[in-house]
Amino acid sequence: MKIGDIAAHTVLLLLRAAEAKGAEPDLLLARVGLTPAQLRDPESRIGLTDLMKLGATAIRETGEPALGLKMGELCRVTDLGLPGLLAMTSPTLGEALDTLTRFEPLTSRCYRGVSTYVPQLPAVVFYSIAPYNEYNRFVVDSLLASWQTLAETLTGQTGLVQEVHIEFPAPDYQHRYSDTFKAPVTFDRPESRLVLTSGAARLPVLDAHPLLHQQLLALAQERLKKQAVTETIQGRVQHIIGPLLHGQTPSLETTAKRLGLPDWTLRRKLKEEGTTFQSLLDDMRKDLALGYMRDTQMSLGEIAFVLGFSTPGAFQRAFKRWTSETPGDYRRRIGLSSRHPC
Repeated sequence: MKIGDIAAHTVLLLLRAAEAKGAEPDLLLARVGLTPAQLRDPESRIGLTDLMKLGATAIRETGEPALGLKMGELCRVTDLGLPGLLAMTSPTLGEALDTLTRFEPLTSRCYRGVSTYVPQLPAVVFYSIAPYNEYNRFVVDSLLASWQTLAETLTGQTGLVQEVHIEFPAPDYQHRYSDTFKAPVTFDRPESRLVLTSGAARLPVLDAHPLLHQQLLALAQERLKKQAVTETIQGRVQHIIGPLLHGQTPSLETTAKRLGLPDWTLRRKLKEEGTTFQSLLDDMRKDLALGYMRDTQMSLGEIAFVLGFSTPGAFQRAFKRWTSETPGDYRRRIGLSSRHPC
């Protein structure tokens, strides 16, 4: 199933970082089936799976596992599209970050969640895209580093980050984080977040422009509304149940309530699109389960809990229905494949 898409801005930033490390952008695109023409189209959306493939290819070609951090360091306001321009014209850094995350769906959509700004901390929080491996950590790295670069660009000040939390375990290149953030970085945290220093959120934005900000805000709201109207009901359901699918089983009733629809209406609309709530939930669980089995050392009991199954046995039965093999057999098979790639 499609996990989401992203505007060309991020792909161009990735290519710029890879080129700075010696890679040839057009060759990287060709290796994952993308073309320069796609990136020149302002309406073009690149699938997140293609972004992951491109990132993996770029990391392999450059030999730079910390490519995501390089992306963040090179990030410009314009790399964030319309939300970036909204941030640039905001009155304060806190309002800029709040605006940036609220309108994130205009440039990046993923069924796993949306980034959020927490003013009480203050901090910017990225949603979980676990399980992590050597080729999707760059997404977290690039976003956290981009937020820091944006904060410094908007205010003209440095030293705005108090600490950085990262959800995945410390990678081999962990020493590179201190070079990028110049603040304490801790791993294996419940979520990935960039925590700002006290008072940073109140700093004025250098290019604040109230009138232009209101004009851009109206444009962004209209585009967000148009996007919501054209999105399929199953896409909207995926965006809701994706973040909930961690240690619990999202219900149709809860989902319908969040959509502002009666239960029967949601069932009918999904049927009209040729699917059911249970099928969408099942597909998501399958995608996540395969990722956890392939990319982590989590036990079957842990995976069952995270995916909201009542027991490990219920998870094992579902896994066999999805793949025609038991979780244990699947892990042994992919383990052998990784040791004997030929």
